[in-house]
Amino acid sequence: MTRNNPEILAPAGNLEKLKIAVLFGANAVFFGGEMFNLRDKAGNFSLSDIEEAVAFCKRRNVKITFLLNSFLHENDIEDAEKFIKSIEHFKFDAVMISDPGMLQLVKNSKLNCRIHLSTQMSTLNRLSIKFWKDLGIDRIVMARESSIDEIKSIRKHCDDCELEVFVHGALCVSYSGRCLLSRFMSGRDANQGACSQPCRWKYHLVEVKRDGNLLEFIEHSRSTEILSSKDLCLLKRIPELIDAGVNAFKLEGRMKSLYYVANVTRIYRNIVDNYLAGNNLEDKFDFWESELDLISHRPYTEDLFNEFDNLTFSGVPYIKKAMFMGYADSAPQENEVAIKVFNPIRINDVLEAIAPIIDNRINDTELTVVKIFDADSEDILARPGRTCKIIFDKNVPENAVFRKRIVSPEGA
Repeated sequence: MTRNNPEILAPAGNLEKLKIAVLFGANAVFFGGEMFNLRDKAGNFSLSDIEEAVAFCKRRNVKITFLLNSFLHENDIEDAEKFIKSIEHFKFDAVMISDPGMLQLVKNSKLNCRIHLSTQMSTLNRLSIKFWKDLGIDRIVMARESSIDEIKSIRKHCDDCELEVFVHGALCVSYSGRCLLSRFMSGRDANQGACSQPCRWKYHLVEVKRDGNLLEFIEHSRSTEILSSKDLCLLKRIPELIDAGVNAFKLEGRMKSLYYVANVTRIYRNIVDNYLAGNNLEDKFDFWESELDLISHRPYTEDLFNEFDNLTFSGVPYIKKAMFMGYADSAPQENEVAIKVFNPIRINDVLEAIAPIIDNRINDTELTVVKIFDADSEDILARPGRTCKIIFDKNVPENAVFRKRIVSPEGA
């Protein structure tokens, strides 16, 4: 079989993140509108945002998957029909659905694009793929519970349907993300995009006859996250998945930061590019792993491919070794650049500028802040929410995103 050239499909929680994902190596993006997608708190896209996003991606030959992947209740049907009518003139490459009713609405509309099936439908075998293919589905996002061996077998039997696999990001303790815990505990339905993530909440043990007497879990003293899964990281599985015939690698994270989107996208793009070029990967894994460790994440796991015993973890809920400071809002002029600021930047701060990896060249650099200008006035602080001109001690790489290492207290 000819070696496949899979897409890197990056999350776009808003227009700002979409543009960064494209600059940092995504050749496909996924996002939703203001209704009927499974991340209603992600920011999402207004109709004018969608228009700008489509134009931006088309100019750069980047594919677009638009999300219509929430589950419909009976009283949602008319609103869904109206919403689809409002977007059917956009030139999406694909729409993604979960609900068979939504599939019917899409097929009855004037949307002229391919249809992808969400991981929410738990597709695990070739018979299910044939069923959905016969109904007009062009690509299946495999259930996250699928193993590589299962994917290999499916590909042998199903050579006419594209397969997409999640390779990085948050996991859910429910089966393929179909969870009722949020609705039960907060009234917010995860299957309609409103998950309140109670699996990430902190819990104590209470003995039934001692109401209010909170007992410690052994894991750590303030609480335990026994429902909170580790994060998926299939960095070292990418070669196997390419050889297994996977057509697209999906990165979870529409609600994550712009820095997360930039760094995760460029790392997985670089892994794929190096493997397809026939380069030795062993001497590059240290860099890739260290970069993925510098985004906010829970401990990583590959265990969905082996056993589920180690899916949950004990310990701190997040690992945070770097803080997202901002990104270049214009092309740099040597050591000067306008930065949209997300966390306070001060004179003498040492920042790391990360940049897209192009032709396997790592252009990251460490910079020290020399001067800060806010609205043409010199200042000692660049404040969040502002765009400030900053002068560094060295030249700034093109399209840079800036982070600052978090120094742990000694002994921590």
